[in-house]
Amino acid sequence: MNLGPWALAIGPLALLLGAIVALTVEARLHRHGAARVEGILWWLLGAGVVTARLAHGVAWWPEYAREPASLIDPRAGGFVAWAGLLTVLGGAGVVAWRAPAKRRPLLLAVAAGCLTWGLVSLTAWRLERATQQPLPAMVLTDLDGRNVAIDTLAGQPLVINVWATWCGPCRRELPMLIEAQRRLPGVRFVFVDAGETADAVRRFFSSQGLQAPRRVLLDTSGALVAHYNVRGYPTTLFMDARGQLRDTHLGELSAATLAESLRRAAPGTPPDDSGAHP
Repeated sequence: MNLGPWALAIGPLALLLGAIVALTVEARLHRHGAARVEGILWWLLGAGVVTARLAHGVAWWPEYAREPASLIDPRAGGFVAWAGLLTVLGGAGVVAWRAPAKRRPLLLAVAAGCLTWGLVSLTAWRLERATQQPLPAMVLTDLDGRNVAIDTLAGQPLVINVWATWCGPCRRELPMLIEAQRRLPGVRFVFVDAGETADAVRRFFSSQGLQAPRRVLLDTSGALVAHYNVRGYPTTLFMDARGQLRDTHLGELSAATLAESLRRAAPGTPPDDSGAHP
């Protein structure tokens, strides 16, 4: 979703809207004489986010073990929503039980916030499912000027990373994705540069001391970006073996969020095969 020049993933947006609604309900109840519980709401929000993040770290620890610092990196993403929700509801229940005067405003505010978060998340999920598209019949070029038909890339799980050389988060995640390409021969990785020339992309890899990935394509006209409504970089598209879009990730990926999205896109495909080589 876009806010002016900024693109915001649905998860953080749903959480933000839920927090705004909860705080709005709390403020209105306070104006009508209810006890103040704003501080408790902030505490519950923080505890829920931390718990959801830690639960994700536990669930995907083999990936985080390669780079433990990414677990506390807010850019990496990855949360277990139900763990955070249980923390919020459990904490609200304890406070309501121990402080009867705060029970009504706290429970009403929490209920309103959780309901808003749930409705936004559900609506986004349904819209995403309804708009999942197969690989388009369009042609891009590789770094050597050869034409590549996008719809011929199906046949195995597919990861399309839409990026640009000037994009900071794209630069940070690129080495991890290149390594994942090496480790996961059963998954096809395609790196689609948005709007730049082959010379610019080559200069970038040379200046960074990186070997170019096996499949780098150029979307100089913006056709693929427009087809999948890409509004921010990096955006990573996860396709199943039939070429059907199954998941979209806006923003920088970590090894754990990459593995999680691959599991959703291709449940029958092992997310890692570190002992295999292409």
